[in-house]
Amino acid sequence: MDVPDVQYARAGDGHRLAWQQWGSGPDVLVVPPLISNCELIWEQELFRRSLEYHGDHTRVTAFDKRGIGLSDRFDAAPTLEQRCDDILTVMDAAGLERATLVGFSEGGLMSQLFAVLHPERVERLVLGNSSPGLLASVEFDPDLDTTLRKFERLIDEWGTNPQWFVDWFNPSQKDNGAFVRWCGRFQRLSATSADIGRQAASFAPLDARDRLSEIAVPTLVTHDVGDAVVPVAAGRWLAEQIPGAIYTETPGSDHITLVGPEWRTVTDLHLEFICGSIAPARNERTLATVVFTDIVGSTARTAADGDEQWRRTLDSHDRVAWAMANRHRGVMVKATGDGLLLRFDSPSAALDFVRDFRREVSGMGVPIRCGLHMGEIEVRTDGDIAGVAVNIAKRVEEAAVDGEIFVSSTVRDLMLGGDARFDDRGEHTLKGFDSPWRLYALSN
Repeated sequence: MDVPDVQYARAGDGHRLAWQQWGSGPDVLVVPPLISNCELIWEQELFRRSLEYHGDHTRVTAFDKRGIGLSDRFDAAPTLEQRCDDILTVMDAAGLERATLVGFSEGGLMSQLFAVLHPERVERLVLGNSSPGLLASVEFDPDLDTTLRKFERLIDEWGTNPQWFVDWFNPSQKDNGAFVRWCGRFQRLSATSADIGRQAASFAPLDARDRLSEIAVPTLVTHDVGDAVVPVAAGRWLAEQIPGAIYTETPGSDHITLVGPEWRTVTDLHLEFICGSIAPARNERTLATVVFTDIVGSTARTAADGDEQWRRTLDSHDRVAWAMANRHRGVMVKATGDGLLLRFDSPSAALDFVRDFRREVSGMGVPIRCGLHMGEIEVRTDGDIAGVAVNIAKRVEEAAVDGEIFVSSTVRDLMLGGDARFDDRGEHTLKGFDSPWRLYALSN
């Protein structure tokens, strides 16, 4: 899926609100949590798989609220009426007469209040890992003082300590270095520490507790049982107070469920509620060119450069990879330590990617090696890929000489007659395979 264009809607007081729309099906409006960036989020593969999956079943409209992401900043904290008017502004610009509101975390609070104040514009309501407001947290959080101190630390260390943020918000990804690095970049490009402080302060007085009984639209409440940011007790209480609400607890421990291991479980619950039914989850098989990359000598570079400098280098490496993969219409499957796993529809697109990617990162002083193979793969419901073709591609990368691009004989044969030229590197015994494979190096 192409990254949807960012558009702008202008609120009554002149503030510009950034929004996007993609997919087809019942209309869904995503009301953002504390932090969002409707353009940058597409470059992270864990988020992108969920965004695209939603677009396969619904027409999604998402926006950055005022003060955050690509939308205009504010000087005075917006009132509840202004915040609701902002939602109306985006709905009108996107052509949504009515829509299902999906609100995660703080976005769930705004969704609750909007459903009370503008029920004529709300088809259904989905609340994920949400609460009726900070003022109500004393009823649900047994250690509220500690939680408030954590939010103070979050604001103070915004953009400088993404590891701590991920440990708290998304513990399932705490050992995923590429995701941690991206979160730091996401923070820095979406808001300053002052922006986050103003945003949190502007939401602190909002309280939906006395209005929940007025919500008259079908409502689904889901909550990760191990959420350390908003206690599961808040989700249980929300469902009890909203007339007729359906409540489901999920087994995860992430506050941002879209990037957790249970993302598909939560997403399917939401989509079934919105659409009535969806096709059962199943793995798919498809033909693809699989690409593995790996940074050469990363351990030595870490020791030589120091952790901070190496982290900045890896940050640049990741940023180039996301941009290049999108340019060549590839799918970034996941980071693999100091490397990447990607898939492409054709070997020519994969070769164009690795050539451009190698050139760009080599210019940054980061040598890589790459391995390519084409075959049938299994695309799992969580977005990962598996199969013999994936294993072969990994072995081809491991056989590659540092700084070179190795391809299997399958890829080389498919590219005969094209512009690509290859050097025969002979037969190789690949771990796990009985018969030797003839490998080729892409000519410089």
